[in-house]
Amino acid sequence: MTDKKKLLRYFAYTIEIIVIYLLNETPGLIPPFFGARPVLLLPVAVSIAVFESETAAMGFGLFCGVLLDFGMSGGAALGFHTLLLSVLCFCAGLMAVHLLRANLLTDLLLSTAVVGLILLLQWLFYYVFSGYEYPGFALVSHFLPRFVYTLLPVPLIYAFNRAFALNIRESAG
Repeated sequence: MTDKKKLLRYFAYTIEIIVIYLLNETPGLIPPFFGARPVLLLPVAVSIAVFESETAAMGFGLFCGVLLDFGMSGGAALGFHTLLLSVLCFCAGLMAVHLLRANLLTDLLLSTAVVGLILLLQWLFYYVFSGYEYPGFALVSHFLPRFVYTLLPVPLIYAFNRAFALNIRESAG
């Protein structure tokens, strides 16, 4: 019975990721905030990692990273987000299993760290190292609003995944 519950949970997470991806990639659906759009798959991947084992967290991080690599425009290198999100979700899942409790503060702190690191690396690789003339302007006008906008729905994403994970674990007991 536990394997069926796990498969159902994983299937539901997969559907959630696909729906969030489609919502995020639909032009004009999510209004821009200071010209920036959120990257909602980042907090979704972290929120799933908080409730699952490190291996499952890495798998969902990999899936979200592949979707981000295919969906993000602007010359993103294929595999950039896949590799980063896989490793970061594995670490988040590992910390959630062995060190931290699964709560909103943990999810918010881990999401802040993951989103901040990925956006900082995007800025470094795509603007600073590629010789963009005004990397500081890009950081302030594009990446900081994107960072804030991506973190705004974290409590809602956490609440959804928490209710979902707990209900499926307890329902067939």
